[in-house]
Amino acid sequence: MDSINKRLIPSSKYIFIVLLISGVSCQNQPEVREKLNNKIPSFQHEIIDGRYQDNPWAKIAADLDQDGKTDIIIGGQKGPLTWYRNPDWKGFVINEGGYQTVDGEAGDIDGDGDPDVVMGGLIWYENPGNLLEEPNSAWLAHQIIDHPTHDVELADIDQNGTLDIVTRNQSDFGTMKGNTIHIWYNEGEEPWREKILECEHGEGLRIYDLDGDMDIDIIGGGFWFENSENWPLHKIVEWHGSANVDIGDFNLDGKVDIVLTPSELSGQFYRISWFEQPMDLRNGQWVEHILVAKMECVVHGVATADFNHDGLMDIAYSEMHQGVDPDEVVVLINGEKGEAWNKIILSEKGSHSIQVALINADNTPDILGANWSGEHQPIEIWTTTQ
Repeated sequence: MDSINKRLIPSSKYIFIVLLISGVSCQNQPEVREKLNNKIPSFQHEIIDGRYQDNPWAKIAADLDQDGKTDIIIGGQKGPLTWYRNPDWKGFVINEGGYQTVDGEAGDIDGDGDPDVVMGGLIWYENPGNLLEEPNSAWLAHQIIDHPTHDVELADIDQNGTLDIVTRNQSDFGTMKGNTIHIWYNEGEEPWREKILECEHGEGLRIYDLDGDMDIDIIGGGFWFENSENWPLHKIVEWHGSANVDIGDFNLDGKVDIVLTPSELSGQFYRISWFEQPMDLRNGQWVEHILVAKMECVVHGVATADFNHDGLMDIAYSEMHQGVDPDEVVVLINGEKGEAWNKIILSEKGSHSIQVALINADNTPDILGANWSGEHQPIEIWTTTQ
């Protein structure tokens, strides 16, 4: 995106915001628009753990101690798996082991009313249930299977009342394992039943009821699987194999749209776009709206939320630190139902697999992130302020 202007916002402690005002259309080149939505949120930066040096690959947000505040869980490549208590951000170890995955999720796997933690691998850790009184309580580990993953999602896929696990590996870095998606059905007994869906090579995974039929579908970079007996595969667009994906109704037409970013590899270039769902979901053509026409393929983080409470879904994305500097963490504020956007730069030091959650208890979406390696690995949040 070409910028119209750039200004530094006067700040107090932890507040640093650079605004780049620009517009985007659905043409091949971004179109500048002068009159955009002027309800621009501010973000307060806070470092949760500035001494983390064990490659914080997995970032998770959940209220583990059930005190009404969202806690943060970090799973490092070298370990440990740690949860940080909101709001004092004191860390407590769940497990010492390292994790060959960049993703994890929190959800009630055993149905006892508190959130457990699932890590790619596949392993889940049972919440002891008394973390409010005893935050150092031991977590019981349950190994489902030895199954390396890149992406992890949780949902009740078969609608039997229990959370199932959906995983995908990746195809870059010589792995060549991102051509299958795995559903692990939680049926209350071991081993967990596995269903394998074949797709094109790559990475990237989201789950959502895309067709509105009250069951959870599976979305990848440029395709989706319809939840039915045979799991038919539907094409959305030809896209870069390695992708981050998220969903949101960007044009307020009542249908869920999709945003895609290129997530691997440094030195390669692609684009960032959102795709407008057609009237005929299964046979219609998705309309592409280009957000960034040329981008290094290190945007390993995308998340959607209404950051300024104007009823329009906005987009946050992050470049990994190994990209050509600066490595931006960005929020795009939706100005004209997906046709024009205000760009807010939160950082130029990069981040990986950013997550959006309600962290600071003011009912506004906040952003959690950390670089996956390198010299700058603090666990950090950007909380939205109005």
